[in-house]
Amino acid sequence: MSGAYGSTATTPPRVPWWPLLRLREAATAPRARLLVFPHSGSGPNTLFPLFAPLPDHVEVLGLSLPGRERRFGEPPGCRLDQVLDSVADEVLGRDPLPTVVFGHSLGALLATRAARLLGPHCRAAVVSGQAPGRTPRRAHGTTTEEDAVRLLRDGGGTAEWVLHDPEMLAHVTRVLRADIELSREAAVGFEDVRLDVPLHVLGGTADPLIPHASLDGWADHTTGACQVLRFDGDHFFLLADAHRPTVVDVLRRALAEH
Repeated sequence: MSGAYGSTATTPPRVPWWPLLRLREAATAPRARLLVFPHSGSGPNTLFPLFAPLPDHVEVLGLSLPGRERRFGEPPGCRLDQVLDSVADEVLGRDPLPTVVFGHSLGALLATRAARLLGPHCRAAVVSGQAPGRTPRRAHGTTTEEDAVRLLRDGGGTAEWVLHDPEMLAHVTRVLRADIELSREAAVGFEDVRLDVPLHVLGGTADPLIPHASLDGWADHTTGACQVLRFDGDHFFLLADAHRPTVVDVLRRALAEH
């Protein structure tokens, strides 16, 4: 604080929206970049088991939205234009690299929007656990805190201790509801979104939130090749031990595309 001793208040450093998620050897220059867009209510490190095995030359950045991980103390909630501005400022502001976007659930909608913004830097997109176009999304019917808690329970992927800790559950549901608003905004006009890169689509056949029959509709959202892979499992099939190696292989192949 300022006063008789002449000290002045300092502004705390701004927390980045796109932190680096993996440290690498200083001698390993990045040759490709992966952008990780997490699902609603979560941060990018939730998907760490999927990007940790990637080669050291892949630089991994993760979207960190307010209210979680490094930004836990910030009130949750943001707009789509803020997310896209963060891509323009923090990702396009870095040295250019061939880039793949990878998003799960809410992250799939954001990743597809970001891919358009990246233009020729984007080489491929991997989207998971999300419906394309006008397909109804169960999450968008969530209007109350009770609805949010039910969505957490039915969707899976939330630690049991969180569901039984009133304070943490209240925080997670606030974050989830804010993310659902962002998802609703990202879905508006999505039927007109088109990419020009290979698109890899992943989904669970027992996903209670997204009907897997809708996954084939992603082909309408790119002029490039579209590969759809279905896995036995629920909304978080991609983190299951049985499926994780295949998902990692999809990311490797996407990063190798030119």
